[in-house]
Amino acid sequence: MRRMSVNRPKEKVRGVERRLRVLDRWADSFKGCFPIEHSNQQYWNWKLPVLDRLVGPPTTNDDIQSHCTKALLRAAAYLSEAKPKECEGAVIAVLITYPQMFASEICVFFDREYFESFFKRDGEWQSVTPVDKLPLSNTLNFNIPSSFSETGYIHKTKDEWEGEVTLFEEEWWSYYEKIEDVQ
Repeated sequence: MRRMSVNRPKEKVRGVERRLRVLDRWADSFKGCFPIEHSNQQYWNWKLPVLDRLVGPPTTNDDIQSHCTKALLRAAAYLSEAKPKECEGAVIAVLITYPQMFASEICVFFDREYFESFFKRDGEWQSVTPVDKLPLSNTLNFNIPSSFSETGYIHKTKDEWEGEVTLFEEEWWSYYEKIEDVQ
């Protein structure tokens, strides 16, 4: 279950093993499933169903984040395997936000143009630029399914509240199905 720790943001997470087992069951529940009922939308997504402290600094570690990423990738691979013929143009993707992984998600992009434009953001208030460092798969030591590609970006946002400007930066890692042109 997705939860935010508003009152105890830095308290040690209890029951980590149990929480990871629940996450694994969630990922395995995607076996043989595909959200065809949402195919009339641009995309459909599932957020990482965990407690925010489980996957965010300072209360997480590389092993936990790696485990969570593997679960998301496994669920995405199941979706890819279950994709019906009438949705062959859909793109399955996993978006990992790093180092705070709470916003990570699995997306099914039913609209190919929307998928192709998703990382094209270059404005005063929001920008996405390619990462020039080691891939996250090396940092967290996990394997990517062979039918998926890995691309990293730096996502920057600027916000203004009551005259004060705040800048925020995080890494976005995209793992998406290698796609071919569908006629």
